[in-house]
Amino acid sequence: MKKIEENIFYRVYIAYLNKDYPATFVSCLYIAFVYMFLFAPIYGLCIDLFKGIGKNIIKFLYIIYVAVILIIIFKKYYNKVTLNNILNRNKHKKQYLPTWCYFIILPISMILGIGLYILVSIQILQRLNLEGYLYDLL
Repeated sequence: MKKIEENIFYRVYIAYLNKDYPATFVSCLYIAFVYMFLFAPIYGLCIDLFKGIGKNIIKFLYIIYVAVILIIIFKKYYNKVTLNNILNRNKHKKQYLPTWCYFIILPISMILGIGLYILVSIQILQRLNLEGYLYDLL
């Protein structure tokens, strides 16, 4: 999984570098959003289990969720040593997919993440009456 993530980062980095955009920043955001959507079912499940708490707490939990993912990704890829290692490792690899294929990963992760959340919400939480279950225990 790590190699796939680094390959996606590298290809997005090179594509934005060729367009004279801030490649490291945009590539980090791209990877972070992919992870946010892929982890959306877990976040949604936790929020549904605590359904009944105030809207401000849900917003606060969402901010924490986004901030943690952004901090982890930016800490990893804004490190000059890590960035140079990724660039050197992927520089000589043969390009198997065209660049446009790497840019459909984000929409696919959106569909998978949100679709899986809806599926879990409908099939598990609503059928087993688990919405607000942890809130009721408190």
